[in-house]
Amino acid sequence: MKIAAYIHPVAQALGPNFNCAWFEILAKLLQTLRRDADCDCMMIAGDWPIRWAREVGRADLLEGIRVAALDEVALYRKLGALGALPTALDQVAYGTESPHDGALPALAAEVARCTRGFVPDVVISFAIQTDFLAALWPRATRLHVETGAYSRNPYPFSLFFDHVGMYRRSIIGRAGCALRSHRATDDALALASAFRTRNALALDAVDPFGSTDFRAKFDRLVLLPLQVSNYYSFDEQSHYRTQFEYLLDVLAATPPEVGVIVTEYLEWGHVLKSAGCGENIGYLQANFANLIFLDQFRAYASPSQFLARRVDGVWSVSSNVGYQGFLYNRALGSPATSHLAGIAQATTFADFFRQIESAAPINNDATLAWLLERYFVPEALLADGRWLRDYFERRIAAAAESKSPLDAFVPCADTDRLMQAWVVKAPKSRAAKAIQPMDAALAEAYTARVDARAAQQALDAVLHSTSWRLTAPLRSLSVVARNCRDQIAAMLPGAIRTEPAQRAPVLPMR
Repeated sequence: MKIAAYIHPVAQALGPNFNCAWFEILAKLLQTLRRDADCDCMMIAGDWPIRWAREVGRADLLEGIRVAALDEVALYRKLGALGALPTALDQVAYGTESPHDGALPALAAEVARCTRGFVPDVVISFAIQTDFLAALWPRATRLHVETGAYSRNPYPFSLFFDHVGMYRRSIIGRAGCALRSHRATDDALALASAFRTRNALALDAVDPFGSTDFRAKFDRLVLLPLQVSNYYSFDEQSHYRTQFEYLLDVLAATPPEVGVIVTEYLEWGHVLKSAGCGENIGYLQANFANLIFLDQFRAYASPSQFLARRVDGVWSVSSNVGYQGFLYNRALGSPATSHLAGIAQATTFADFFRQIESAAPINNDATLAWLLERYFVPEALLADGRWLRDYFERRIAAAAESKSPLDAFVPCADTDRLMQAWVVKAPKSRAAKAIQPMDAALAEAYTARVDARAAQQALDAVLHSTSWRLTAPLRSLSVVARNCRDQIAAMLPGAIRTEPAQRAPVLPMR
């Protein structure tokens, strides 16, 4: 079997390193398939993550696999000349409109040139819709890959492989309503129940917020996990431009008697700010007494996982936290434009808060069972290359034979093996500390040190330059002449003693 891994070969809008972690994950999958199942594998990516792997001592990621390295800057210029913004092509590829001025066909042509006749049976791609590669490899099964919703400790790491697409174009986005009416087997329901129980106990054991009484002032609570702006998984599934705009809209729609616990996606910085021109927390707290935000949330990598069980509902655009509330049968609310809308209990604020106030029980077991049995693939299986090849073969056959897109998602393994992977072999629970972004004071001090170092280097360069050395005698004569002039002036009658001039005050910029 021939397998190609595709990493979008142009820098993302969020920065050039955005794809590096995913380059490593997909490279490891290729290595597993090469080592255990003798697959012929190729990595297709821009040259930056390939250079990154070598520079950080991970050249072994590419050992024994083909590499198609696209020149990112040259490709950027070529695509830009067609009138497209290359950093936005992931958004264009996801959209339902026609490709922008031929940029996606041009990208496919560049992929064809660099892959030199390699024709894969399977293309696995990270978080980008790859319809534009269909004409290049019409018989290949294209699997869109992202991290599973249950992937951070205490859940085992997982991935999904969706042949339908990403986000709203995924099977969740297109067949969510059908999933809610799915009938699960008794074994699959037992797996879902065991998974829920195990992780509830694991989270309770290390919950850093266990002693905090969030219901001291509110009988009803909802969790709002903020996300990342300027990335199409959020931007294309909502009408909000920033996370502050999103937060403000949710708070304005929430009844004052319902508490709103707010968390941030810390890897991409703070949304709630207490200083600087973007200061907003004072405004929010003054106008919305039901806002609940603790600085302690920022001390942990995934605070939402602990909080999802302690609320009555989760409102999410596309955050995996929505799935985590779903796991514990909390109400899920999501905009109608989101891929989560089909499995959510509500797609408007009014319906969501009516659900929160309702005493009617929520049962997500059947949908959860389908996700664990057929959609999210746990790490223990991903580490077995022979299983992974067999899984791909079963998916290819099912996609060709099935009348329903749902039927193409075959069971990953038998229930016993899934129970081992999801429950028995799950990692020991811990409350992972967050890597804190540099605060304003440290950033200012760091910038001052950098500026001072640069100024010193510039001064050193001048002092050691040839022109500075050649003009040294002239500067000495100038000092002698100035001293003589001052002495003569002091001896003259009526000489006036002068003080150094004061600096004019610096006016603030408007």
